Amino acid sequence: MSHKNQKEEIKKGIKAIWRHLQPFKKQVYLLIFLGVISAIANGFVPYVTGRFFDTLIGVSNHTTVNGYGYLPLWGFFLLLWTITQLISNNIDWIMDRIKRIVDNDLGFRIQADGFIHLFLLPLSYHKNTHINGDMQKISQAGWRISTIVRSITDIAPQLLSVLIGLVLSASINLTLAAILLIGVILYVTLLVKILLPVAALDSKAHRVWNDSWDDAASSIQQVDSVKQAAAEEYEIQKVRTSIMVNSKNLWAQIELVWSNVSFFQRTIVFLTQLAVFIFSVHFVSTGAITVGQLVALNGYSMMFFGPFVALGHSWQIIQNGIISAAHAEEIFEQKPEIYVPENASRFEKIAGEVKFDNVFFKYGADQPDVLFGIDFEVQPGEVVAMVGESGVGKSTAISLISGYYFPTEGQVLVDGVDTRSMNLKTLRRHIGVVPQEVALFNDTLRVNICYGTFNVTDAELANVAREAHIEKFISNLPEGYNTLVGDRGIKLSVGQKQRVAIARAMLRKPAILILDEPTSALDAQTEKNVTEALEKLMTGRTTFIIAHRLSTVRKANKILVFENGRIVETGTHKQLIAKKGGVYQKLYEYQVGLH
Repeated sequence: MSHKNQKEEIKKGIKAIWRHLQPFKKQVYLLIFLGVISAIANGFVPYVTGRFFDTLIGVSNHTTVNGYGYLPLWGFFLLLWTITQLISNNIDWIMDRIKRIVDNDLGFRIQADGFIHLFLLPLSYHKNTHINGDMQKISQAGWRISTIVRSITDIAPQLLSVLIGLVLSASINLTLAAILLIGVILYVTLLVKILLPVAALDSKAHRVWNDSWDDAASSIQQVDSVKQAAAEEYEIQKVRTSIMVNSKNLWAQIELVWSNVSFFQRTIVFLTQLAVFIFSVHFVSTGAITVGQLVALNGYSMMFFGPFVALGHSWQIIQNGIISAAHAEEIFEQKPEIYVPENASRFEKIAGEVKFDNVFFKYGADQPDVLFGIDFEVQPGEVVAMVGESGVGKSTAISLISGYYFPTEGQVLVDGVDTRSMNLKTLRRHIGVVPQEVALFNDTLRVNICYGTFNVTDAELANVAREAHIEKFISNLPEGYNTLVGDRGIKLSVGQKQRVAIARAMLRKPAILILDEPTSALDAQTEKNVTEALEKLMTGRTTFIIAHRLSTVRKANKILVFENGRIVETGTHKQLIAKKGGVYQKLYEYQVGLH
């Protein structure tokens, strides 16, 4: 990564952190106010301590000096020290409670906001990204940003205390104060010189680790395919190479840098204190400073280096957090789906009329067209089949009906309204889908069947289970409808998952029904039963069937034959099969074994 890009990434990360802090502005301002008071109190502690020790020396020489009234001077400074410490400790305690609350709330809020944002992004984004990697970036940003805020709010008051301490040190002895200041400047200079180059390495380490984690997680999610291919060793070797070699080596380089930082900081602190002690011998012997003032200066030396040492230790946390925030911000910057466009057409019910008017479509400005001049019209209640080889545009055309994408040219109209001007949530609530590959949630059968139609009575649930022919299967389960189906429904067979999806579509009572080869994974008897249920569900509803097995489309009112993104033939099964040399006839003959 170039230096310019590195700076841009850091700038983006800082802006992202500030944006995430907006809901906590009141707490942040309160922390700043309390931090100033804490800094002033802590800044005076070494000075008061030194004065107290000077009065004790007088006591040891039996020369007690009166303070105020009947209070001896040593008692006055002891009281002042006690009040200062009480103020400092109590404010620090209050700040700690506020910081812990903000730290906790901020981390969880970022993660929740991240998942919410992913839900609201259009389907096109999800199909073009590594979603596991995105979730990992959001998770990292959540706890790392909260840690940054905690670290900065811990260090900032200490840095202010340093300024106060510097003034008080100079009032005691300019030479010793200068030694302390030179030591701090030297330490900060070395810290910046060593750590700035690490930013690029750290960014690279994060990216490599995120990619490694994403690849490993993706393979775990497809573990059934891995085991079927007996590819465990292949995946294990990939993990070892990506995580235990590529990622680990980059992080090891970073840790070596931090080891050097630790060594340098200890050395500089030691040399600075040594110089202060050596010069102090001369100043004490000549009476330029008292022993109490030396105690104060020694306290300031620890105070001066404390926050910078903490900053050195926290720099990696801060830097990692800024980079994580920048990476997560790339996700947050993605525009959410516009569910309700300006001047959206208002409607509560859909009859189910669908029209494609000279529709062209491509997935991106730099991508080729995948649909070319698609024209067809479907009346409410008609059954339309879309057939053709894989990759010819059938599924893309179907996705336009639900408003997941919009035509590059032309219009898709539902009940005469362009999908671009429709409330997409309302539109999609009127569309039921039975996909070929059903992915269920890791929840109960009840939740999976009722998903999208959440207020369902037991009677309605039992009715759709019976019509989808899964009632018997569910009744034989020990937990019945409360049976967990596993991740993506792994505990169910393909046919069982398909019937759950059919039951879900039945509950939805949609105006438009989309069936993606819904009976392809069923045995003959179950297919017969489910087909009967589907025919009942299809009655009075506009139905689109994406068909690969042409035997499933015989009863369709209209068949659209796709080839290379175009509709090349339209008609009923009887009309198309009679068309000599036609695309549909060839597809049919291939399937019945005539070719």
